[in-house]
Amino acid sequence: MRSAALLAALALVLSGCSGWNEQAGVGECAKQVDVNNTSVEMAEVDCSSQEAVYRVSSRERRTMCPTGDYLTESSGRSRTNGKTRLCYVLNVQEGDCLKAVNQYFERVACGTGTRKVTKVVDGKSDKALCNGDDAKTYSQPVKTICITN
Repeated sequence: MRSAALLAALALVLSGCSGWNEQAGVGECAKQVDVNNTSVEMAEVDCSSQEAVYRVSSRERRTMCPTGDYLTESSGRSRTNGKTRLCYVLNVQEGDCLKAVNQYFERVACGTGTRKVTKVVDGKSDKALCNGDDAKTYSQPVKTICITN
């Protein structure tokens, strides 16, 4: 009987029903698992998806993310190297509308209560480029994203 329970648990884990979400790798896109959760928990999603508001820019071991406004997810999933820190940049284009929920942004239809991406500048990380709008700057990849307040 004990073997049957162990096999059932193993089958759940292998089938993806364990509640564990597949982490995105560097360059891949991700979505928030639950915007109401105050801790960052992301899951891999196709970059063409409307839900793909974030992209993994780096995976760090025991160090902080590079300089910038990264959304950071820490995980103890790597048994050999200790904690892994995933550093997410916004995956948006000019004209996208966003809604802030906790520490996340969701891509939504433009309307009352939304914020709009007014500028995306690749190759420069400078808050002054946003002329007073909310600026998200990143050093890896070097990028500035301007969002209306």
